[in-house]
Amino acid sequence: MADTYIHGHDDSVLASHRWRSASNSAPYLLASLRASDRILDVGAGAGTITRDFVQLVPEGSVVAVDRTTAIVNEAAGHDSGVIGIVADAYQLPFASRSFDIVHAHQVLQHLRYPARAVSEMARVARRHVAFADADYDKMLWWPTSPLLTQWMAIYQQIASNNHVNPNIGRQLSELAIECGLPKHSVHTICWTYATPELLQWWASSWADRVLHSTYASEALRLGLANEAELSEIAHGWRTWANTPGAVFVITSIAILADLDAT
Repeated sequence: MADTYIHGHDDSVLASHRWRSASNSAPYLLASLRASDRILDVGAGAGTITRDFVQLVPEGSVVAVDRTTAIVNEAAGHDSGVIGIVADAYQLPFASRSFDIVHAHQVLQHLRYPARAVSEMARVARRHVAFADADYDKMLWWPTSPLLTQWMAIYQQIASNNHVNPNIGRQLSELAIECGLPKHSVHTICWTYATPELLQWWASSWADRVLHSTYASEALRLGLANEAELSEIAHGWRTWANTPGAVFVITSIAILADLDAT
């Protein structure tokens, strides 16, 4: 059975993902890049990180893979220098050691078999394998909100039904060892939404996703919420963001694995 991407590819999701950059989402990797590197970005999504890589390896090349043509086209962009390929993270269509660096951002949490994907990433990598994922259970926000608590509970239930782990961030070092990558460093990435502009953007993104993305369709399909309850949660997001002193923090764990090649 194919993995179900909880967020889906509604524009409300892609709008959020377009905020990501190499500097705010892959800072642990930047010092390891070389101008001539060949990079593979697995599950590239909106491609904003991918396109940043192009600027950082001016003598190299960047390939983006994702599951659908539309998303690959989004990742590659127009005249961006990114090569887009539709591919499965479990079966990458490349020879072993084809890339200097293989990168995945917020991908493993959506896979039933994350170890298979990491092992496949390691197969096609020559120097580094880099991957980062959030830990939904450790996201924090203030002030407390019963509706945001309900939002999180539904998200966790959808993930459990899909046999994926939204809290995989804490397990990434163990996963790296399991996949034959004992030589690795562990890093953290912190996204903090505390300014009025960022709070409005983040809350509006999730309010729209609660109503229109795969989160919504899965919640309805599984009987976890009805349309009225989803509307209430969406309204709760917008109300929460207008509370003085509101803050939302997401912490991700990142792994930078070193391979034998130099």
